[in-house]
Amino acid sequence: MTELAKEAFTSRNYHLAVELYERCLKQQGSSYEVLLGYGDSLVKCGRVRESIEIYSRCLAAMSVPAERLKHLATALLEDMVGVGTSFRRRFETSFACPLCEGTLCQPVTAGCGHTYCRNCVDPSKNCRVCGLKIAMVSETNVLVQRLVERWWPREAEASRARHEGDILLRKGHLGQALERYNLAVHFAK
Repeated sequence: MTELAKEAFTSRNYHLAVELYERCLKQQGSSYEVLLGYGDSLVKCGRVRESIEIYSRCLAAMSVPAERLKHLATALLEDMVGVGTSFRRRFETSFACPLCEGTLCQPVTAGCGHTYCRNCVDPSKNCRVCGLKIAMVSETNVLVQRLVERWWPREAEASRARHEGDILLRKGHLGQALERYNLAVHFAK
């Protein structure tokens, strides 16, 4: 089955490759090579956010050579300089929380594959993107966090300050919450 998925990818039938890799994962479990092939196929289908979670799983298992991340890097660069859409819109769809719509802050990925800010995700609710029940939430997705902090440091600081303000407000510390919100406004453009 893995060989068929590789052939589908090589022949640029990326949607078929995704389906075949998903079957491989169900039947054989998650091996390093299958996960990398699945991540590459997701990227080629335009499902960059889902692929980042898969690449993160690979990185957690072992070191991934830089050349194996070329499909992800290419997709991210194409997304940043894409034709016909504003940079802000591409940013919002790639690295924004589906719930608060701000820059991902301490990003965690739900079992369905969609990524939220840690403070926004609620395991008792349904995913805002796909509607599936958010049953499990992963640890902080360090790869996504580092990407956001590196490429959009001001937006990341603004989001962190806003989330800290939300936490302080819930605890009843209005003055401190307002300070954090003011800092968020200062960092946001």
